[in-house]
Amino acid sequence: MGRTRFKRPFWIVTLTSLVFVLAGTGALAVFLVHSSAASSKVCAQCHAEIVRLWENSKGHPSDQTKCFQCHSEKRRLLPDGWNLLRHFRDLAAPPEYSADDALTTQRCLDCHPEVIDSGYELKKKVVTFNHRIHHQEYLDCISCHRGAGHEYIEGTTNRPTVSECLDCHYKEFTGPPKSQKCLTCHEVILAPGRTS
Repeated sequence: MGRTRFKRPFWIVTLTSLVFVLAGTGALAVFLVHSSAASSKVCAQCHAEIVRLWENSKGHPSDQTKCFQCHSEKRRLLPDGWNLLRHFRDLAAPPEYSADDALTTQRCLDCHPEVIDSGYELKKKVVTFNHRIHHQEYLDCISCHRGAGHEYIEGTTNRPTVSECLDCHYKEFTGPPKSQKCLTCHEVILAPGRTS
């Protein structure tokens, strides 16, 4: 009895199918690893209260922003160095999470670069303010907007409170109240307790 010889089209179909199965399995594995490593459920194991605040956030809602987008280094599709395996592993599962002020500020500016442009205007004209000047003074975004992602503050705004501004600018506001120094920063004077 002789051996059965398969014809060339059989091998082409078989190898092509095998490549697709392996690629699909690899893609599914990467998706599952990324989903589990970058899931807010993992973060909630240690930071349940913060994740709860973030899920109810108005500034960066959980259906639009994920923890790793603000708390891990931005990964590029093409590697910087020679270690391709480590690069693609880190793309699938962000290796380090951090709430470091400098990292978080850089991630803020990755999504909101326009705030430091000279022609940028605030959406709500409640205050006269220039982000660029504060950025040039090496202030981190979260120096004033620490609650922006997790809504630590009460109310419906991500703007800093008056007391937070006065932490740095207290000397500018000493003196009698008749001087109308509120109008130095405010285009309109809000009623006490109002945020917009």
